[in-house]
Amino acid sequence: MKKNFIDFNPFFFKIINLNYRLEFVFSNFNNNFVLSNSLSFEDIFLLKFFYFKKFKIKSFYINTGKIFINTINFLNKLYYNDILVYYPNFLLINNYINKFGLYSFYNNIILRKICCYIRKIEIYNKIIYKYNLLITGQRSNRKNKKYFLNFDKSRNIIKYNLLYDWDYKDIFYFFEKFNILLNFLYDFNYSSIGCSPCTKKIKKNNYIRRGRWWWEISKRKECGLHI
Repeated sequence: MKKNFIDFNPFFFKIINLNYRLEFVFSNFNNNFVLSNSLSFEDIFLLKFFYFKKFKIKSFYINTGKIFINTINFLNKLYYNDILVYYPNFLLINNYINKFGLYSFYNNIILRKICCYIRKIEIYNKIIYKYNLLITGQRSNRKNKKYFLNFDKSRNIIKYNLLYDWDYKDIFYFFEKFNILLNFLYDFNYSSIGCSPCTKKIKKNNYIRRGRWWWEISKRKECGLHI
């Protein structure tokens, strides 16, 4: 009897392909790699997949000092992976606040980028310095062009975007199938979650990162981690 192809789900082919990609990482980088983890739904998907497959992969998260309390609570519930949590240089943050003001980033894109650099980029660069490969959950249907493999010249590291060809619907199928916990802010239309002053909920059918740095006019809005 022929199988009804209406029931066919290409998600499982993507899972098989993802497994091959991870085997490539383990075969070629001698455990000298790390997952850059923002606790996004993409990164949680990867963490859970690693857990199911019993892949031991180092992962880190940067607590900028401005993240949602809900994100902190969610981080504390992630029992299935050891995530190294790093903090920025609070002396630099204090100097920034004293010189420019606590919320000066709302008024000037340069000051916003300085704030991002102090709270994230500076410590991020120090963390990844000792690795040969950086794994990310970046996908190609975010507006910035992404490829499977990128070489970051400024940091002298290879970036492997494991979910390059995945759609968010593929990932949420996995969450629903296995009843996996996510940051519950996603249930309140926070489609991309960063620092609390720089993140707001979006309307239905808005671009997924519309709520990040929402006051800025520029079409390309990034903090500088994945450029």
